[in-house]
Amino acid sequence: MQKVSVLAKKIISLPWLPAVLTIAGFIVYILQAIEIAHTKTSFLDEGMYAYKGWLFATRKYVPFQDYGVWTNHGILSFLIPGYVQKWFGLGLDTARYFMIFLAILTLLGLWVFARRWGGKWWAAAAVWVMALNPAEIKVHTLALSEGLIAVMLVWALVLAVGIRRPLWQVMLGTGLAGLMISTRENMVFVLPLLCLYIFWQHGWKTGFWAFASGLLVVAIGMLWYWPEVLSIWAVRVPTRIAPFLREFRPPSGIYGQEERIVKLEARTDYRVFLYFWLTLRLHFVTLMSAVAVWLLWPLPKRFRFTGRMRAAIFLSILLIVLMYFHMQASIGDEVCISCILLYVGYFDFIGFLLLVVAHRFLVRDLSVFRRILVLAVIAIIIVSVGSTTHEDLSADFAKAMIERLDRVYLWNALLNFTGLPHLRLFRATFVLLVSVLVVVLFALGLLWTRRFYADRRVWSRKVGLIGLNALLILGLILSPTKALGKGNDFFDCDGSDVLASYEETGKYLRSIIPPGSQVYWDGRIDAIFLYLPDVKVYPAQLNHTHSFFIGGNTDELLRIGLWNDVLAKQWLAETDYVLIEAGLKQDWVMEIVESDEYIKLKAAPKAERCRWQSSILVYKRVGASE
Repeated sequence: MQKVSVLAKKIISLPWLPAVLTIAGFIVYILQAIEIAHTKTSFLDEGMYAYKGWLFATRKYVPFQDYGVWTNHGILSFLIPGYVQKWFGLGLDTARYFMIFLAILTLLGLWVFARRWGGKWWAAAAVWVMALNPAEIKVHTLALSEGLIAVMLVWALVLAVGIRRPLWQVMLGTGLAGLMISTRENMVFVLPLLCLYIFWQHGWKTGFWAFASGLLVVAIGMLWYWPEVLSIWAVRVPTRIAPFLREFRPPSGIYGQEERIVKLEARTDYRVFLYFWLTLRLHFVTLMSAVAVWLLWPLPKRFRFTGRMRAAIFLSILLIVLMYFHMQASIGDEVCISCILLYVGYFDFIGFLLLVVAHRFLVRDLSVFRRILVLAVIAIIIVSVGSTTHEDLSADFAKAMIERLDRVYLWNALLNFTGLPHLRLFRATFVLLVSVLVVVLFALGLLWTRRFYADRRVWSRKVGLIGLNALLILGLILSPTKALGKGNDFFDCDGSDVLASYEETGKYLRSIIPPGSQVYWDGRIDAIFLYLPDVKVYPAQLNHTHSFFIGGNTDELLRIGLWNDVLAKQWLAETDYVLIEAGLKQDWVMEIVESDEYIKLKAAPKAERCRWQSSILVYKRVGASE
């Protein structure tokens, strides 16, 4: 053990090694990001942000325009990707490569922050924590608002969080926090929390100017589209808190009955458990770093409020607040429980930055109670995270094992007792047993480390710390595997080139749909319209069923960018072409388009070769202009 320790110290003492590892980490990250950009499927939000933004950037529509595009989020979440499309060319490739550029800036910000607070080795570690986790890279490579917010947030922290920061940098940091509010309204908590930290750390004068800077940016963003921008806040802020927003709410009774082709995700205890722990699994090192800090936090009598302590307290509160409200918006609702897997990409890296800041003052020698608590938490995390891997277990392996178990009494008793399907029960039971086995092996590994301590009492006081370190190291090693960051990848397209297939599909549609044609759209891959810049769409359809209702006040719905069944039938009667995503066919729509009023054309090639549902059915209305 002593020889290993000496060798480790020699390696760490090499002055050039952290820089080499950092550069290597950037290269690994970029190469993976490029692969992900080409091989992951698209979905509603990605195309919606880019295409709506392009419509705004080219002045085809104006944000918050009556009878225009539904502007349902912060305006910069549309304008930034929209102007990128306008300046650099239309296409999903443009959108995703721009996000890779932003992700590199995010990675650079993490490196700068970790370098300042922890040194060269912590900075290199910050880069590799991101570079080894496909889940992190994916959420910042897809053309979503997560990547926009992440780069703003990390640089706001770089500029404003520190023991002594120049006033202009602090003001720029709060300015970025203000910019986040105009990008995604759910980040509204960052600015006030950051300003409170600045008042606490840097004093009233710096705090005043920082607050003024952030407020000015927010005011500019609000006044630019005043007062229509208040419609975003009117549906999110309770009337009892801001009664003046009542007049910006849609009139009551306009909606009728909401209908979703893509069904709501039922909020059951099982699904809440699943997505809570799945979030930790996919973002294991970043979030587990924060848990480790809180488990090793010194008792109040043992610390004083140093600059490092203040920064750690601020980062802890910021992470907890953001996690709580985003979990409320996803797991706390039935609209999109699984969205927490994406939402956490806004801010989860704060957890590792917290470890970088706090590592110097954390408790090393643990009391008996803290030892029990730490080891119990480790065991619970291993079992709970492991239990979420059941869907990644090979179906072929599971079916082969089920055939052998059919004659086992205990297996049949479990089937009768639980009432679960064979495949689901086997997967759940198998991963649970494996998880318990991992806990046992982990415990044996901790016991093995006792041989390196002459005094077992010293080992006993440090075993919790050893366990947390081992868990984080194992988490980092397993991040690129299906056990953690590569698991549960519902965007995977079996290695096929998604960017090329979208281009191919767009090229075909351009060849059969004349410029200026009116198109009725029924699908969730809005990115296809990045390849059809000369057609006219009904903008309310870009949100698909999230903006669709049965009945209601037709004119009022259309005015605010929504639609209903009355408008759908009207548009079907007057449109030139109908495009339907194959996996989302509706009987009543198909009955209309398969009548004598329409001519069925050859379907477009699959926009995503791994999904038959992404083929686009094409119908031309009889009498439509050529």
